[in-house]
Amino acid sequence: MQHVEGDPRENHETLQECIITGLREFYLSETLCDAAIETAGKRFLCHRVVLSSVSPYFHVLFTCPMRESKSGEVSLLDIPASVMDAVLNFVYTGEAKLSMDNVEELFTVSSRLQIRLLQELCSRFLKKYIDGENCLWIFRLAHSHNDQSLEDVAMDYISVHLTDLADKEDFYYLELSELTRILSSDKLMVSSERTIYNLACRWWEFHSDESNPLPEELLKVVRFPLMDLEELTEVKLEIPTLNPAHYSPVLSLRQGMFEHRILGMDLSERYETIPEQEDYHINAYDPVTETWEKIPFICPLYQPGLLAMGNILYVSGGQDEDNSASNLLHMYDSVKNEWTKLQSMAKARYGHGFLHYKHELYAMGGCDGQEAISSMECFSLVKKCWTEASSMPADLRSFASAQLKGKMFLIGGLTGSVKKSSRFQGFLIYDISSDTWSNFPLPVVFSDAGAVVLNEKLYIIASYNSRNGNTDPYPPYDEYQAYLLYYEQPNTISRSFCMDYLGRICHCRIPPILESVSEAAVVVWKHRIYIVGGSGSDGFCHEKMFYWSPGESIWTKCSREIPFSFDGYVGGVTMQLPMKRFHDLIPGRKTSYKFRIEEKYEEEEDPWWQMSRSV
Repeated sequence: MQHVEGDPRENHETLQECIITGLREFYLSETLCDAAIETAGKRFLCHRVVLSSVSPYFHVLFTCPMRESKSGEVSLLDIPASVMDAVLNFVYTGEAKLSMDNVEELFTVSSRLQIRLLQELCSRFLKKYIDGENCLWIFRLAHSHNDQSLEDVAMDYISVHLTDLADKEDFYYLELSELTRILSSDKLMVSSERTIYNLACRWWEFHSDESNPLPEELLKVVRFPLMDLEELTEVKLEIPTLNPAHYSPVLSLRQGMFEHRILGMDLSERYETIPEQEDYHINAYDPVTETWEKIPFICPLYQPGLLAMGNILYVSGGQDEDNSASNLLHMYDSVKNEWTKLQSMAKARYGHGFLHYKHELYAMGGCDGQEAISSMECFSLVKKCWTEASSMPADLRSFASAQLKGKMFLIGGLTGSVKKSSRFQGFLIYDISSDTWSNFPLPVVFSDAGAVVLNEKLYIIASYNSRNGNTDPYPPYDEYQAYLLYYEQPNTISRSFCMDYLGRICHCRIPPILESVSEAAVVVWKHRIYIVGGSGSDGFCHEKMFYWSPGESIWTKCSREIPFSFDGYVGGVTMQLPMKRFHDLIPGRKTSYKFRIEEKYEEEEDPWWQMSRSV
């Protein structure tokens, strides 16, 4: 057997570098060249095998029975010599000097020559530097070259700034197909459909005589049924023959027609609501007006898994009124104001992690009513069914959890039985792509913490003092110095801390909470992290809310207190609710919702609420 010295990977990297260096030298010295590219102003000598290895375009030219395969001569006279020079430099070295002056031409040429790596490099550059001055032409560039990823990023920017962009010259140079693609988007942050109609009219007036009516292509992108009576009356004065239903047979709201709310359930509903007499509700908080409103809820669960995706809320498991674990899964659509029961989980659980990635929901760990469990199952939003997934390396409940860049983080928590539990001093990471778990230690222990993702970082807002492993609430502000996570770096990381997607603790200082609080709900609303409810230092429900944004020196207390009893065990997500002005315009929306008693209660002779009343 032949003995190989050193690390094979190191040998491979050295060989790779040697090949790249050699090819570049051959190219610069025009050695062993067997192909030539003729451009406007310069002839480039190069190598067929190199060009064919990175470009399907050249591969076809040099391998099929074509003139170029015999002569090796390729004529690209419409490409400037400077652009081709940059393209070939990338092909031979893997390097490209990009700027806003040359990136458009390099993107276009690399797309035409099917040099995917260079096109992706240009695409990433454009995503990084997109702004109000270039987003429209970047959108046009991406759309014309079928770069869906770049088009989506440009569309996201345009959606937020559309009304401002309409004042720019680039807006009027959009093609009709490009404009209709933009105005058809659900992502647009407009609160009135009249805005879309006005933008379509402005563009058309620039391109046509005032006497010409709006073309069908533009009329079809306007969702006339979303206009109120006054708006429709004004539009019909301009288009007397307009039939709103004809142009919007399928109706959906734009992103700007939703409001983001923080959800939390009143503790009293769990203990006091009688299903025969009342319907359950969950409370929705508006951070702008600092007001609460009620939306229908399924039943007074305790420690359920809550997960919101846009205007859809999913609720999994939880602890029922009889203290047993539930395996139910329900979905609430805030547009239709409707609850739907989905396939139940294989395992009943509460105090579990409930996260999503792409088109999958993950329920992991938790408590089955007796002890912590390690099972994980996955619900497909496409197939509408559960499948078993890889079990966790530890039985765990009441942990903080969040998903970041395809990885599931489970931090802290409790292990063991309900009657005899211990704190888990560490965190788990589940890599979705490889279906593997990893276990890492932490210098602190805690449970019932909050974990949220903001600016591609994971923020863990812990609920308990970790000193000596006890469960005292978070220390008051003036005792902050005694509870640093890292003593060797004072004032860098507090009891709350921050991680990156690899699980490395970031040196980002999170200021201490202004008052002692534990078991709170921790959620992200726009660019803020909110701490809602929980228990105060006296053990009673905490009625205050705080918010903080990365970079700020302190937490800010909301001016209004929570008008009901609430802790993190019964809620804590942010979801979208349609603006009230659209409620009556949404076809099929329920004006009221009666979520009736579950079947298992119907089968009981003496449900819990009847027993409590008889007592």
